[in-house]
Amino acid sequence: MDRRLPEIAAQHTQASLLVLGERSPSTVARVRDRLRPEVRAALDGATRLDFLPAHVDLDVALAIHAELGPDAARRVAREVLRRSLAGPVLGSLVTSASALFGLTPPDLLRWASRGWSRVCRDCGDLQVVGVADEVVHLALTGLPELLEVPSYLASIGGALEAFLDICQVDGEVEVEPRPGGAHFELRWRRRERRSERR
Repeated sequence: MDRRLPEIAAQHTQASLLVLGERSPSTVARVRDRLRPEVRAALDGATRLDFLPAHVDLDVALAIHAELGPDAARRVAREVLRRSLAGPVLGSLVTSASALFGLTPPDLLRWASRGWSRVCRDCGDLQVVGVADEVVHLALTGLPELLEVPSYLASIGGALEAFLDICQVDGEVEVEPRPGGAHFELRWRRRERRSERR
């Protein structure tokens, strides 16, 4: 059986550096300095339509984490996915899902596996495995061993928080690394309206 190497959409990885550059231009240079020359060359040579080996995305995420720390790395990942969910790559899925099901995290996350497979190839499966009152449980399974890095999984959890932004709710995502992937618990609550706060 021919096993393909895991790949991630180049535009996703490149967007991480773009977001970082918008937030802190000096930091993006330091992050790029942390990358091996072949990783920088792969990033610079890829078009927005290309897929890169998953280790390129991993190396970029780890460099951002090392340079900024875990909280800022999560915020960068969140903004990258938020833009994708509002843009041409995944925006059509958001539009379709909200038209069919509504715009709450459980409704939108029904389509998470489709979004995952549009961005990631041979990187495992992301599925909703449980829904309760204002809680969604997701399982990432079959993740290649090279991506089983806790800080990388934390960045994925941060990225999943973009669903909160798209649905205009508050909340957070907790990450539990597991062999071959992770379990994500997305807790959400409706935002208070200004008139309700008074």
